[in-house]
Amino acid sequence: MKNKGLIITMIILLLIIVVLLVRILCLGISGKISFMGFLRGKSKNIVHDEKYETEKIEKISIKSSAGDIKFEESDDNQIRVVVYGEKENKINVEQSANTLKIESTQKSHIFGFNIRLNDIIVYIPKEYEKDIEIDSDLGDIEVISLEKANIKIEQNCGDINLGKVKNVEIENDLGETKIEEVLNHLKIKSNCGDIKIEKVTLAENSKIENDLGDVKIGETNDIFIDAHCDLGDEKIKNNSRQSEVTLKIDVDCGDIKVEN
Repeated sequence: MKNKGLIITMIILLLIIVVLLVRILCLGISGKISFMGFLRGKSKNIVHDEKYETEKIEKISIKSSAGDIKFEESDDNQIRVVVYGEKENKINVEQSANTLKIESTQKSHIFGFNIRLNDIIVYIPKEYEKDIEIDSDLGDIEVISLEKANIKIEQNCGDINLGKVKNVEIENDLGETKIEEVLNHLKIKSNCGDIKIEKVTLAENSKIENDLGDVKIGETNDIFIDAHCDLGDEKIKNNSRQSEVTLKIDVDCGDIKVEN
């Protein structure tokens, strides 16, 4: 039994080391740290700047190979897309039917070269109530409170930081996920990284899965929390088994803490 416990501990330690090395590499490429010659600065070059009529947009679809993605509040009732970066990086923004498509492809690079990624900023009315889909390979994602919007994110490497959202679906391979509040429904899957949610007010059954990392939730409404972790502690202050709404939380390695 002791040998089995030691083997499990060693496997976990090796996994953590591998994850940390991958995380450091991602941070080096994204420019958060200087690593292996990477020097990534924030470009001041605007390669795209255009406005679009909000009422004609049913969905905003973003696909980015490398670079930060940020949603900020617009100063009018229009959607404005601004891209900072380099012209040699491929950028395509077009409105097709009721969908606003934004695609950014990073030019291939060689280790040791100074690289500048394309950063995308979308200025959007806070009353926007349609769909937002983001597919990002590398870079952080930050979204203001959009209390009527449906947000779907697929992230390979980078942190996710959201304000108040109505419905959210997230798959994050490597990075931390933070959400201020979920107002209706959530579905989150993380392979490696902490998940932190300040408040949930759920009206539909929801689910959180985390392979490696903690799950921390603050205030909740009257819901049943079905929590299970293979390796870690579970601490839930209040739980309503009679509730018709269930939040299922599964963690392979990490703690579950609900401070409701």
